[in-house]
Amino acid sequence: MSADEAFLTGHTIYLRQPVDADVTEGNWHRWYNDQAVTRFNTHGVYPISREQELDYVRAAMARASTLLLAVCEKGSDRLLGNVALQNIDLINRKANIGLTLGEEAGLTAGVEAFGLVCDHAFSRLNLNRVADGTHEKLEPFARMIGVLGFAIEGRGRQDYLRDGRAYDQILFGCLAADFLRLKVERDGRILFATVDELTRAVVQSVRSPARDTGAKKNVAR
Repeated sequence: MSADEAFLTGHTIYLRQPVDADVTEGNWHRWYNDQAVTRFNTHGVYPISREQELDYVRAAMARASTLLLAVCEKGSDRLLGNVALQNIDLINRKANIGLTLGEEAGLTAGVEAFGLVCDHAFSRLNLNRVADGTHEKLEPFARMIGVLGFAIEGRGRQDYLRDGRAYDQILFGCLAADFLRLKVERDGRILFATVDELTRAVVQSVRSPARDTGAKKNVAR
């Protein structure tokens, strides 16, 4: 597969429809058996075969409530992971968002994937809210996506039990009004005009306290 198949395109990555070969010939299946990749999510507890993962991907793509896309590196077309809108609710105009980056990727790859999917969610699906949560060890990513208008909305206390201790879940969400306001301020480019501008904003977001209205690199699936 190549960038010619892109559905949404960012600075360093593009998103396309998954194909069977991503699972049967690529590394997609391996990510969910990799103890390092799954360290901060709910996967990696039971082994999953290529056939099971292929069934999962096909079923997800068939659901109207899910938009599942492969994350690929521009230039090399290397498959890096996947990103999804899940539980799409067109009545209440909301959805959950999940990201898996199973391969080494650039600093902005995850933020770009979130930004592209959220732009589609708010501009084309007409959703009002996109939200989810992540392991407390991934709080830096929850801060990074603040550049897209996401806010940390609270913590799910002791939501993960792993390695003999309990960890909190960082809850984050973004509203269409906040996202689209930032997009207008950036002349229609939620990811800024250049990757250098985006990188500077992401680095600054990690250094600064996260915007918090309350009390995912592997963010849910």
